[in-house]
Amino acid sequence: MKNRWAVLVILCVGLAAGGLYAAENQEFPPLRDGDLVFQTSTNPQAMPILIATAHPFTHMGLVAHDGDRIVVIEAARTVTATPLADWISRGFLGRVAINRDPSLTAAQQDKIVAAAKALYGRPYDIFFSFNNDAIYCSELAYLSYKTAGIDIGTVQRVSELHFDNRYVKKLIEQRWARDPECTSRHYNFEQCYDFILHQELVTPASIAKDAQFTRIYSNYPL
Repeated sequence: MKNRWAVLVILCVGLAAGGLYAAENQEFPPLRDGDLVFQTSTNPQAMPILIATAHPFTHMGLVAHDGDRIVVIEAARTVTATPLADWISRGFLGRVAINRDPSLTAAQQDKIVAAAKALYGRPYDIFFSFNNDAIYCSELAYLSYKTAGIDIGTVQRVSELHFDNRYVKKLIEQRWARDPECTSRHYNFEQCYDFILHQELVTPASIAKDAQFTRIYSNYPL
């Protein structure tokens, strides 16, 4: 427990360090369709995700070219395309990391982007479930790559993450009563909590750690 909190303190201090560099000196290498971008989001669920995964990447998206523009296809309120600069500016201190699968063919890139675009308009999945029509950020990347025959990240159960803390528990407490998988089974909180702990998901952290990707850019200090 002490080691976990020490890691989180280091992460938070490291994210705050060098803020001016992060915001003002970003020169990216040429980006390709299918590149993955990661950031530390600033919304209320960012802290529970950071703690649960012990990793600073709490949101991610997929790079695509839209004419002369570079956009990020992301699961936000809905699945949508956001100009890259706007996407970065929403993150904490403009921090961004970019990963690339160097083995992707042009055909695979096209399949990945087409699959992501096919999900436009889907609502954001606050329950982080594979079993509904809503989509969360890392699920979007996971499903899009899967259409090209590529598995990315690691599918884990919630119980494998650092769930036993007040931040994660509070997030579950705020949302469990609206979880359709619990309400359809008429679960009470304890039953729903146990169900959620056995639920499978894929996190931005696990995708970022996938060895098939190469880090082509980062302004994170760690």
